[in-house]
Amino acid sequence: MLLLTATPAAAQLSGNVEYNLWRVQQGDTLTIFSDKAYIRQSPSPQAPIVDSLITGSSVIAAKLTETELTLRGMTTPWWQVRYKAGGKQKEGYLWLGLTALGQYTKDSVQLLYGIEKVIPGASKEDDPKYVVVLKALNTSLHSTDKKETAHNVSNKKETSHHSADKKETSHHLLDKKELTVPGGQFAISTEGKLLGNMGLDKLTAILRLCFSGEACGIPTDYYYYGWTGNKFLVLPQKSNVFDAGAISHDEVLLFPKEPGGQAGKIIKVIKDEEFGEDGEKVVKSTTNREVFIWDGAKAIKK
Repeated sequence: MLLLTATPAAAQLSGNVEYNLWRVQQGDTLTIFSDKAYIRQSPSPQAPIVDSLITGSSVIAAKLTETELTLRGMTTPWWQVRYKAGGKQKEGYLWLGLTALGQYTKDSVQLLYGIEKVIPGASKEDDPKYVVVLKALNTSLHSTDKKETAHNVSNKKETSHHSADKKETSHHLLDKKELTVPGGQFAISTEGKLLGNMGLDKLTAILRLCFSGEACGIPTDYYYYGWTGNKFLVLPQKSNVFDAGAISHDEVLLFPKEPGGQAGKIIKVIKDEEFGEDGEKVVKSTTNREVFIWDGAKAIKK
């Protein structure tokens, strides 16, 4: 087990695609994604361990190092980080690959997503795949000291003695979901967004994940997960592609609360266009609709 995250500056190193997925700048707050992350004395997996942090813990990115580590298919750098533990300010080194790509809060729950591992392509020419995991953590503060009570028998009075309460944060895993997404040139960047329930019964929120490439003809894929308060539910996904001067493929999801939406349904509108020789005039356009019935637990395609 190791440590944390980084990116734009990381492009100055070996330029691995994975660097682009972490948009970290000096001073940013980073969230631990791995079950346990070791803080080390220097940027090396052989360095002495200073601390271990659990999923959901946070640190501050202090300084990007030029030292890299390859683990679980990812080659990413180490960051010098600062954090608070036991009431004291501490610092050490953390590996980029052990932090979340995104962290969102709904009520007292942390919703995280990150890369569990990278699956290499069958050949050097093939793009890898990213195994992405969503985690939901119930975060709470609890006291680590017990209250002691003594009785004064002579005057029948009860006196309570309290030691100073020490508060620790606990992170209980409520649920997690795993998905595999195209990597390499298909996932140059990623972004997450926490939405409302959009009118879907029994959901308190919707978490939308986006992975996109930058070249023409490379799709931007959106993955939607409903959140019930203790469980992730898979919703329909969408994909958009634009190849300049050739074709465009655009998918839109209409939820019940949106204009054009219908109660108890998720409607996917799919529009395809082909351009003429001038690359601007649309010579062919088709629009189709897919309807999914929402029963409070899953979306069933009609």
